[in-house]
Amino acid sequence: MPNLKPYYDSALAADAEVKRILAEMDVAFTDGTEEGKEKALSLRPALDEAQKKAEEANKLYASMRDASLVNDSAASLFTTPPDPAATTTANEKGSPVMKRVEFDALSPARRMKHMKAGGIVED
Repeated sequence: MPNLKPYYDSALAADAEVKRILAEMDVAFTDGTEEGKEKALSLRPALDEAQKKAEEANKLYASMRDASLVNDSAASLFTTPPDPAATTTANEKGSPVMKRVEFDALSPARRMKHMKAGGIVED
């Protein structure tokens, strides 16, 4: 499996650049001057470029992450599934059934023994 940290760091850095440009544009635009508004508008191409780079970096990271998630369960594709007719419930196997009141009256050790034996507690 490849080391995904450089791809993740690249995506984070690209997102941080977008946020930095946005903050710079916001400060310039909200200072209330015409020069500030012009500066904010002049930063728009840089913002567009940063957004494209961030999108590409995030896509690359997601692709690498998804490609590295190799599932080694190919053997399960070649085995037969369990027979649903062969399954039985715990009660059909002869597991002990006990009422809740009786179960609550048992010591913790006896409760554990009952449960490990496949016991059933009914209300």
